[in-house]
Amino acid sequence: MPESLLAVWIPFVHPLPLPAGARLWMFLPLAACIAVVYRATRSYKPADLPKAAVRTFLSIVVGMWLIALAAYGVHLAVIHFSSA
Repeated sequence: MPESLLAVWIPFVHPLPLPAGARLWMFLPLAACIAVVYRATRSYKPADLPKAAVRTFLSIVVGMWLIALAAYGVHLAVIHFSSA
């Protein structure tokens, strides 16, 4: 971004343009941050934090995949039964 455009850039009003394929990958850092912050508030010992955060991160990612697959299945069912 040129400096003249960077000076007038307002983050939440004019978000940075991302390629279409990169938008979905932004979920992974968000899930990692959520997992670390959540586990930091729940862990009793700092040594337990990394393992618990990774486990929570994987649970979030797998859960979101399952939700996406279920939504896709509902989408296909609606298309199949509405065309009949």
